[in-house]
Amino acid sequence: MKRGFGPVDAATPIRTRTVLVVEDDRSIRYLFTEVLRRAGYKVIACEDGTLGLQMARSNPIDAVITDCSMPGLDSREMIAAIRALRPGIPVVMVSGSVEDGAAPVNDDPNILFLNKPLAPEQLKLELERLLARSM
Repeated sequence: MKRGFGPVDAATPIRTRTVLVVEDDRSIRYLFTEVLRRAGYKVIACEDGTLGLQMARSNPIDAVITDCSMPGLDSREMIAAIRALRPGIPVVMVSGSVEDGAAPVNDDPNILFLNKPLAPEQLKLELERLLARSM
């Protein structure tokens, strides 16, 4: 067992859901990936919006977790393009930047904004809530 991640959750989703994680910080990307895999999710992880969009075009995904500020294709553009392919897909946007600290103004219940740092358990629980709402 890796330190800080805990064992695999006993309550694995009935159908394994696929989550696209787009995060330019390697250590945060690794943390998010491990937390979600241990919770029973299939994870596709990449480091920028351009690759994230490519992965969404070529893989069935059920949700997106993305950093707000990334090099290349910005997260809002990436999300708009992914949602053109998969309308209403649940999205968790995370940011540690003061400039990005204010939640984007939107009335979409399938987009959630979280500030970094966040506890790994919080990410997992918020994703589960978002997925449950979008069903």
